[in-house]
Amino acid sequence: MGDMSLTQTARQPKGIPVGGQFAATSHAEPQVSLGRHTGGVSDRHVPESLRMAHFQDPSLVPSLHRCLSLYAEDDSYAELQAENFSDALPNLPFEESRGYWTKAVDEYADGGDWEATLEEAAAADTDRHPGGKIKDGYTPPDVKRERGYGQGTLTTGSRYTGYRDATEVCKDIRAELKAATAANYLPAGLKYSVTNEKYSGGQSIRVSIQGVTDADRLDPAEVDHFGRPVEVPEAKELRRRVETITKAFNRTNIDGQSDYFSASYYDHVDIEDDRGRAWREREAAHRKAKAAARAAAK
Repeated sequence: MGDMSLTQTARQPKGIPVGGQFAATSHAEPQVSLGRHTGGVSDRHVPESLRMAHFQDPSLVPSLHRCLSLYAEDDSYAELQAENFSDALPNLPFEESRGYWTKAVDEYADGGDWEATLEEAAAADTDRHPGGKIKDGYTPPDVKRERGYGQGTLTTGSRYTGYRDATEVCKDIRAELKAATAANYLPAGLKYSVTNEKYSGGQSIRVSIQGVTDADRLDPAEVDHFGRPVEVPEAKELRRRVETITKAFNRTNIDGQSDYFSASYYDHVDIEDDRGRAWREREAAHRKAKAAARAAAK
């Protein structure tokens, strides 16, 4: 890539998809932070109940790439893209994320390795996540997906060894949840209710995650189309990881278009909300009172 200062017209550097051939030869330096980063330290907060090993989001580097691409296409929005870049790196202090932005912009203009800078920024943000890292020796379970019956999908969990009774599978799921917690793959301090049900033609397993309050689980600043607060990313990730563990011992072959369903068991995972926890605690207190009354009557 040539030195852009040697030519009168700046050509677009290789790898920046902006839809045009030429790039602006000058840019405005960002001056004021308009986003949520306003101090010298990151304001990233993750509740203790949701702190678990963090893995770099595959979409993070492309997101940073897009900020630089949009800046290159129209540098009049330099501050906006600088803020978007900083917001994509929530675990970094503001000055550090802005430093990566300035470095990438300068390298882009001078023909430097701006892509390596984006990779470095993403890695730094991942390492700084308050959830920490997974402990050595633990391999998270996985689920393999491939073409199944008809137009359906065949899924096979990495812990699947053949069809088994749901009661036995529940024991393995509990052991896996315990190991995942010890390895920081799941947050410490949570409890899991693992139950099963058997019926004509099948069996099911349900896992309820207990110990995450609505205040930790929901983001009041973001609502869905019904006006209800949505879950924070860590809550969604917690459910996804527990779902993967629950499915790790399963094998399914399902084609909904032809009503073909084959599964070792059907599974469901939920995070208990405040209302559900209050009901469960009332029921437990009621059962305890009844047992005490029976014991006193003897």
